[in-house]
Amino acid sequence: MSVKEVFLEQLSACHNQNAWFVSLYHAIKDLSTDQASWKMNESSNSIWEIVSHLNYYNERYLFRLQGTDVPKGVESNDYTFQITDPDWSITLDRMNSILSDWSKALNDCDEVALNKWVGDITQLTIHNAYHIGQIVHIRKQQEAWDPSQGVH
Repeated sequence: MSVKEVFLEQLSACHNQNAWFVSLYHAIKDLSTDQASWKMNESSNSIWEIVSHLNYYNERYLFRLQGTDVPKGVESNDYTFQITDPDWSITLDRMNSILSDWSKALNDCDEVALNKWVGDITQLTIHNAYHIGQIVHIRKQQEAWDPSQGVH
C-alpha cells in the first residue's frame, strides 16, 4: 500500500467510512441543531463548536497542501471552537466540502510532494479521530447515540 493509499484510507475513515472508529459523518448523522449546540456545562464544548474547530484546521492544512493563501491565524486555539457559521447545516456542508476537497487534493498530489506532508497529514487524521470520539461521547451523554452507527 502506498503512502497516498494509506492517507486516502485514513481520511475516508475520518470523513464518511466507518472503520476502527466511527467516521465524522456517522458521528453527526441526524443531529439536530439543538443537539449540536448542547453542552454538559459551560466549560465543555458543544458538537457544533468541535466541528467548527475541525473545519478550521482541516481547511487551513488543505490550503497549505494546495499552495493556496492561508488566512491569518487566530491568536488562541480557543477561538477555533467558536461558531462562525449562522446555521448548523452550513457548518455540515463546509465539513463535507473540506473533507471531500482533501480527498481530491490527495488523489491529485504526486508521491514526492505527498512525502513532504507525511507528518502533517498523520497528525491531522489523528486530530480528527480524537474529536470524533468526543462527539460520540457527547451524543452518549445526551442519550442521542444510535449504536447501529458503529459504537456500542
